[in-house]
Amino acid sequence: MKHSLTSAATATGISKSTIYRAIKSGKISALFEDGVYKIDPAELHRVFAPVSLERVAKESLTQSETHDETPLLRQEINFLKRQLAREQDFVMSLERRLDEADTERRKLTALLTFQQEEKSAKVQDSVVKKEDNKLWKKIFR
Repeated sequence: MKHSLTSAATATGISKSTIYRAIKSGKISALFEDGVYKIDPAELHRVFAPVSLERVAKESLTQSETHDETPLLRQEINFLKRQLAREQDFVMSLERRLDEADTERRKLTALLTFQQEEKSAKVQDSVVKKEDNKLWKKIFR
């Protein structure tokens, strides 16, 4: 019995489009009758290996393993969610510390600026007093 594209794909585990390309490129010979490709099994398996029972068993085993992994994956998701929450708390803590440090820096800058202004005012006063003293000395000499 000859294979259609669909049954050939099932028999080899290869996609229909790959088998179709192989027919179009001449790697596989096939008859096109009544709008359906008919591929001889010997011709098909000359190019593409048949699906083995071992492969089918392995695929079904893989599918059942996925169901067994679901609880483990849920545990991992919950663990990652908790870790993400801890990281977010840590980031918020760092942001708070940064804000506090910024406030402290602003206060210290204001204090230093005020002290510098005070010093410059004292220096100006002392310069004015020295000039006044010189003036008085000249007058009363």
